[in-house]
Amino acid sequence: MNIGICDDYEKDRELLTHYVAQYIAALQLDYTLSTFESGEDFLESVPTQKYDIVFLDIYMKGKTGVDTARILRETDRSCLIIFTTTSLDHALDGFEVGAVHYLVKPLKYKDVEIALDRCKQLFAAAEKYIDVKTGHMYTRVLIKEIIFAEVYSNTVLIHTNSEEVKAYISLDELAKLLPTDIFLRCHRSYIVNMGCIASQDGSDFILKSGTKIPIPRKELQQMRKRYTDYLFNCIRRRNDAF
Repeated sequence: MNIGICDDYEKDRELLTHYVAQYIAALQLDYTLSTFESGEDFLESVPTQKYDIVFLDIYMKGKTGVDTARILRETDRSCLIIFTTTSLDHALDGFEVGAVHYLVKPLKYKDVEIALDRCKQLFAAAEKYIDVKTGHMYTRVLIKEIIFAEVYSNTVLIHTNSEEVKAYISLDELAKLLPTDIFLRCHRSYIVNMGCIASQDGSDFILKSGTKIPIPRKELQQMRKRYTDYLFNCIRRRNDAF
């Protein structure tokens, strides 16, 4: 595990380094930890270093933690960002960059532990997968990578972030393998990852890629409610980070 700590206040860097080391030692995990005095210094390391977790102080001289996070997100969507701050004034900016937690100064070990426990849960969820039959073999597909699935002739075409998997499985069977709080069977021929939906336009879901996923008109109200519930749950989980 590769962890970065970025804070222009030396005492906070040292305290956070101590708390992270204490947490990691208790779990007996291997890790590398790098500290930075500014967002600029941290970003210089990004092209040659992949971070799993980064702690960013929001109020830094030069680039703020939010500015630093925005630039990081241009090349890295998976790094887990934890903001440290003396104020929650920029909380909404955290939604934009996908921050998973906020730590309010003065830092306490229990709060750092809660933040890192959240990261541990997210790492575990990111490794969940399904095995689907593809020809004469089975292919492992990470659940987090799935964008949507559609009926394709006598198979199901699973669209992921990196490839299309032609699976010999029914859409009903696939739906049973996927978490219902994330994936929506919005049509008899489609299952969609609600986290990949950009908007809902008429009787279609519009994905971030621009792909349109149809919604039967008779089920439009029900599907709209399911998606709205999903968004509220996302907001609720974000609020739990404070």
